[in-house]
Amino acid sequence: MTKNNIFSCHLDLPYSAVNANGRVKVDWLLNAFQDAASQQCHTLGISGFDMAKKQLKWVVAQYKINIHDQIPWLAPLTLSTWRAPWKNLYEIRGFSMGINSKPPLVTAESIWILTKASNGKPVRLKPYMPEILMQDTAEPAELIKPKDDFGEYQHEAIFPVQFIDLDLNQHVNNRVYLRWAVESLPDPYCFEYTPVTCEVIYRKEGLFKDKISSRIRMIFSDSGLTTHHSIRKTATQEELARLTLCWKKFTLQNLFNNHE
Repeated sequence: MTKNNIFSCHLDLPYSAVNANGRVKVDWLLNAFQDAASQQCHTLGISGFDMAKKQLKWVVAQYKINIHDQIPWLAPLTLSTWRAPWKNLYEIRGFSMGINSKPPLVTAESIWILTKASNGKPVRLKPYMPEILMQDTAEPAELIKPKDDFGEYQHEAIFPVQFIDLDLNQHVNNRVYLRWAVESLPDPYCFEYTPVTCEVIYRKEGLFKDKISSRIRMIFSDSGLTTHHSIRKTATQEELARLTLCWKKFTLQNLFNNHE
């Protein structure tokens, strides 16, 4: 993907973004990504607010996140993001988070689709985007293609959709699905492993007061743990999201001690 017209911002890893294991909360990363992307889109005139005036909305379809190393608390981070269209069908947006000129601590790629606000159907980008933003095209994304049947699972957690989970479209925010997946990893594994890669496919929209089932299938290996997740509405069993996370094992230390 091209990195022309990169937007960068500076932030410190806040205390609220650190979990009980002293690692970054992966759903916080999605918040940070969305904030940076929204700021750049605002400067380009293609933000969610701009598109709402055209009866359109941006919808995230997929995320791939790689956590290469631990992010220290209060680390002076630079978060960079860039976007480009692919074949007039959707936007590919990349992210990189790191400290100064060192190798990035986190990288990510996402796919965003422009849809009609009235019915959610995708539209072509070109009629609604400034011409200059359609000139610098992206490399084709490697799409995530899970099996249709989720199959057997070892654990299930139930969550209600609360008001705090909703975005401006009054749908469940994209970060919440990742939180539900992480929260479904049972004890003691949630204290023994930390995620290093996350793949998310968003399929349907969760709504206020839905009850959500987060199913997890766990596969252990010498290199760590891989978990497959299916997020569903309990009432209809309609699948809202499919996720795959890879985890590494680490030694749990007190939050206020130095970490590996």
